Amino acid sequence: MVRQSLGQRLSSLKVGQKIGLGYTLALSIAVCGTIAGFGVGDHYQQETQEQEQHVRSELELLQRLQSRVLQARTHQQQLIPLAQYPEKFQDEYAHLLKHKAEIQKIWGELKAFVANYHSRQDHAHHATILSFLQTYDRVPQLYSQELERRVERIRSLNLASPTDVEQAQALMLEFTNSDLALEFDGISDDLVGFIDHAYQELEVATRSYQQASEVAEKLVVASIGLSVAIAILLAIWTSRAIAQPIQSLTSVARRTTEESNFELQATVEQDDEIGMLANAFNQLIRAVKQLLQQQKTANEQLENYSQTLESQVEVRTQELSDKNTQLQQLLEKLQRTQVQMVQSEKMSALGQMVAGVAHEINNPVNFIHGNLTHVQEYAHNLLGLVQLYQNYYPDPAPEIQAEAEDIDMEFIQADLPKVIDSMKLGTDRIRQIVLSLRNFSRMDEADFKAVDIHEGIDSTLLILQHRLKDKAERPAIKVIRDYYGNLPLIECYPGQINQAFMNILANAIDALEEANVKRTYQELKENPNLITIRTALSDSKWVKIAIADNGMGMPESVQKRLFDPFFTTKSVGKGTGMGLPISYQIVTEKHRGKLDCFSIPGKGTEFVIQILVKQQIRDAV
Repeated sequence: MVRQSLGQRLSSLKVGQKIGLGYTLALSIAVCGTIAGFGVGDHYQQETQEQEQHVRSELELLQRLQSRVLQARTHQQQLIPLAQYPEKFQDEYAHLLKHKAEIQKIWGELKAFVANYHSRQDHAHHATILSFLQTYDRVPQLYSQELERRVERIRSLNLASPTDVEQAQALMLEFTNSDLALEFDGISDDLVGFIDHAYQELEVATRSYQQASEVAEKLVVASIGLSVAIAILLAIWTSRAIAQPIQSLTSVARRTTEESNFELQATVEQDDEIGMLANAFNQLIRAVKQLLQQQKTANEQLENYSQTLESQVEVRTQELSDKNTQLQQLLEKLQRTQVQMVQSEKMSALGQMVAGVAHEINNPVNFIHGNLTHVQEYAHNLLGLVQLYQNYYPDPAPEIQAEAEDIDMEFIQADLPKVIDSMKLGTDRIRQIVLSLRNFSRMDEADFKAVDIHEGIDSTLLILQHRLKDKAERPAIKVIRDYYGNLPLIECYPGQINQAFMNILANAIDALEEANVKRTYQELKENPNLITIRTALSDSKWVKIAIADNGMGMPESVQKRLFDPFFTTKSVGKGTGMGLPISYQIVTEKHRGKLDCFSIPGKGTEFVIQILVKQQIRDAV
């Protein structure tokens, strides 16, 4: 009843009143949407700013505490070789006491900071860091007390005596390897995880701030878009409300006079001026209509029979067409399901393997890399001490001279810094490899993320390096990277895009190896295998990645079926026919992009990927 009453009221309005009401509604929605968008955005931005400030404060405290713990531990270890130099020993111990006081101060600040942490949302992290403070609450104090006790014992010794010096060094060395010292080291080890977590929270806060701005912008855009849509609908409705009834009435009048067809009636849809005109016209022809009623009834019966017959034929035809369409859709859905299952299994297995390997390698490498700085410093100090000794005592005892010649002291002095530098380069290389493995897998990223496409390509090439390097039967496959200089970050599923790169590059390597069967090593050396990777911006919205090889190419018949599931030209056991279909699905369905293949037999093959720089709002796949 309410709807009918509202419809009657709207219908009874004048044409001008309807137009004014529509435009008022459109403007109201635009204004309200804009106010709501800015209000919501400001609210969420304030929340994310508070969260970011909280994370930065926590990160600063954790880093300060870790730095002071590491410095205290370093100075404590320096006390061992300085036991024979009382003044240096005392000076080093004074530095240690300073760091001990700073640790206690920072520890108190961290406890006060955590005490106010109950209002935050990350209860699990709060419980973990609270447990950390409770576990190590007395460790710094016990460490300082035990160290002070041993220093007092050393002070009571005669450090001018070599025997007492050895005893003092033994006391400090024993303390260095004690359970209490190792437990003190555990503070620094546990802080690494908290610092990593703080960086992750900082990244989440930053991303939340950006999302809040995007939500506000989307609300404003949506409200404006809705108002524009209402204005358009209003224009259409106004046109229909004014022009269409008049045209209909004119058409009915013309047909009535030209065809002598008095069965026509003008449609009365409104109670305004146009409706009154239509009612007057209908009253004029209604009397004539009654005289022709019998003839009209016979014609209607015949027409109804013809329409019924045609309708039945159309229904049967439509049913057959629907059945065929359903079967085709079912077949396509089955193929997509098979592709998705294979893709999910491959990505899950690859992600778990890569993440596990990266994690297992990263821990010992970080430990080695972190200690190499200290080793380098110690070696530098020791070599400086040896050089100083040689300057002041150029003529050592015969036994020392003989031992120096046996161990080739000059070679050690020259080679040891080079060895340590080589070790640092090696650990840096391992860390880069681990980072590339993580960048390639990125299995924890289930949403679109803005990433550097070049970084994903480089990570994929690093994983395929074992297939690209030179072998006994052929030289190395040369890879040319022709990257666009200022390529923006691309919104995508990073792990899936990397998988597409992996599949296409692996296919290129397979094609080159198949072509190499008919070529000698010398021929390959003169005309080497080549893979060219080019990136470019098609325009401001699209980025293009082209991967080309100089293999044998493929005929057109193969190109037509290249993206069909389970189609492969490789021998049994070497290919499943799923790599390129999966890549095609990732690019076209997951990212609404384009994947094309261009191949000339005898010349080579090129795959071209085109994806949007920024993904549009879309339904979940």
